[in-house]
Amino acid sequence: MAKVEAKEASLTGSLKDFGLAELLQILGQQQKTGILTIQGEKQEAVQILFDKGFIVGTLFPGEKGPETSLAKRLINGGLLSPDNWKKAYEQHQEELISIEQVLLKNELIRREDLSAVLRLLIFETIYNLFKWPRGKFHFTAQEVYFDPTLIEPFNTEYLLLDILRMIDEWPLLVKRLPSFDIIFQKVNPLATLDVLVGTPWEKRRSFQMEVIYELVNGVRTINEIIDQSFIGEFDTCKNLVDLMDAGLIEPIATSAREKKKRPLWGGYLPKGIVYLLCLGWILFLINQVITNRSLSFPANPAEEKMKEMTQTHIAAINKDRITRAREVFVLEEDRLPQDITELVKKRLLPPR
Repeated sequence: MAKVEAKEASLTGSLKDFGLAELLQILGQQQKTGILTIQGEKQEAVQILFDKGFIVGTLFPGEKGPETSLAKRLINGGLLSPDNWKKAYEQHQEELISIEQVLLKNELIRREDLSAVLRLLIFETIYNLFKWPRGKFHFTAQEVYFDPTLIEPFNTEYLLLDILRMIDEWPLLVKRLPSFDIIFQKVNPLATLDVLVGTPWEKRRSFQMEVIYELVNGVRTINEIIDQSFIGEFDTCKNLVDLMDAGLIEPIATSAREKKKRPLWGGYLPKGIVYLLCLGWILFLINQVITNRSLSFPANPAEEKMKEMTQTHIAAINKDRITRAREVFVLEEDRLPQDITELVKKRLLPPR
C-alpha cells in the first residue's frame, strides 16, 4: 500500500511506493493547484506547477546563477548568443522581472520561439523524471503564476499517455542509436524527402522529419541535432531511425568525446582478432594455390565458391578500413574527405 501522508493541504511520499504516473494522474483528475516537488537521490530537485489540474510549468530550485536549463536550451539551440543571455540575466536580476519578459522586451527572441522552447522544456523535464529510479515527492496546494500568453497548459492525462508511449518504445530506439555522439550524413546530399513519394515511407513524412533531415550534415552529432531541432529527444531519435531505414541517411563517425570513452582493448581487440584470422586463412589459401594448383585454380565448383568467399572477405576488410580511415579524418579535419587520395596523403590508408 502506498505510504502517502496528507498534512495541511500537502501530499508527501516516496516514488517507490507511489508511482510518478499515478501521482500526476491524481493531481490532474482532482484539478489540484500547487507545486509538486520531486527530489531524487542524486539529482537536483524538480518542481512541477499545476493550475486546476493542468501542468503549466517546471522549476529547478537547485539552479544558481545564469546557467539555467532555459539558457542551455536557447544557447545550444542557436536561438540566443551567450552574451545576449548574460545581459538579459543581469537585467532580470536588476529590474526584478522574469527572464522571459526581459528577452521579449529587448526583442532578443520571438515570442513564438520562446513559447515553443518553454513548452518543450516542461515536457522533456517530466519525461526525464520517469528515468529516475527513486525519489521523494511533496505536493503543496498554493496559487501558482504562469504567463498564459507564453505557456499553453498541458492536459495532464494526455501528457502522461504521450510519455508512457515513449517510454515503451524507447528501448527499441536505444538499440539502433546506442550513443548520442554518433554523426550522420545524407546518403545523397542533393536528395529531398520527395524521394519518399510512392514508397511505404511516404506516410511517415512529416514536418518533424523535414527538420531533422535538414539538420543532418555529416558534422552534427545526435546530441546537437536534438538541441537544434526543438522537437525533443524521443521524436528526434525516432525520425533519425526512420530516415536511416528509408535509406536517406547513414552513420559515418562518432564524435571525439565518444572515442575517448571507448575502451581501447574492449573496442578493437575482437575485430582485430577476426581480421587476423581472416588474413591467416587467406594466406593459407594462397599458399595452397601456389603449391598445388598454380594457374589452374579454381579447378572445380567447390574451389570456385572458396575463391568467391575469399574475395568477399577481402572486399569487406578493405571497406571497413576505408570507413575507419574516413571516421578518423572527420574527427581530425572536421569535414568529409573529397576522395580516397586524401586518406592516403594523411597516411590513414596505404598507397595503392
